[in-house]
Amino acid sequence: MERGVKGSAVDKSQTLKEAIRAEAERLGFAACGFTRADAADSAGLDIRKWIEAGNHGTMGWMETRADHRVSPKAMWPDARSAIALGMSYAPTSDPMALGNETERGRISVYAQGGDYHKTVKKALKALARFIVDAAPSELKVFVDTAPVMEKPLAQAAGIGWQGKHTNLVSREHGSWLFLGVILTELELAPDSPATDGIHCGTCTRCLDSCPTGAIGPEHRIDARKCISYLTIEHDGQIPEEFREAMGNRIYGCDDCLAVCPWNSFADAAAANRAFLPERSLRRRAWPTC
Repeated sequence: MERGVKGSAVDKSQTLKEAIRAEAERLGFAACGFTRADAADSAGLDIRKWIEAGNHGTMGWMETRADHRVSPKAMWPDARSAIALGMSYAPTSDPMALGNETERGRISVYAQGGDYHKTVKKALKALARFIVDAAPSELKVFVDTAPVMEKPLAQAAGIGWQGKHTNLVSREHGSWLFLGVILTELELAPDSPATDGIHCGTCTRCLDSCPTGAIGPEHRIDARKCISYLTIEHDGQIPEEFREAMGNRIYGCDDCLAVCPWNSFADAAAANRAFLPERSLRRRAWPTC
């Protein structure tokens, strides 16, 4: 049974989940959902197979803690519930608008504003303090720097589904959500989950738009072909076979995200202002010299 709210800083008429949702919204999160800590364990097994196939390229850090990625409970056995949160970074203009400007280089939308790790983690910590005050308990916060499967957990919590490009898609926020997770020892009633591609139908825009054909069968990414990986994570020179397809992309690639029809429902006004492009990037590109 879900605990009632005990902290003095919250409305006593709310359930704990309602109070957490309200506080998450106040802190700038656009989406909040609840699930069991072990709800996405099957995704952990899938990523192990993905790594074994070499699809992770030179990202050795994924291999190092592969066992922990199988389940949050492998990392923290006392975890009972997961709170999945999304913070919008919906752009104000078309990320692909500069695609034909060969004299300028494109930088991915997510990298044009403030560091999302800092912004999301600060909000997660504030929400964690709120939860502990309301219901004293142990918990841990994560944002993209630990072996936690944020996207599968977010899908299990119902805040979106993993599209054919493997990224999370939301009815309200399209493909533009930074994700964070709070693991807690509290027993919180899970929300209704989503399922892979549930609202994608026969659409293949993300697959068709990938310049290097990195999205393969069964909707899996081969990082070794992905421009985001090649320009950010890859250890070594970019293979010649992909250089022409890269075009003017110099840091990341938004193509499979930007073409998603669900982005038409994303409201740029909902984006956290910390993620607005820095002044030097307001034209969304660097000169290429």
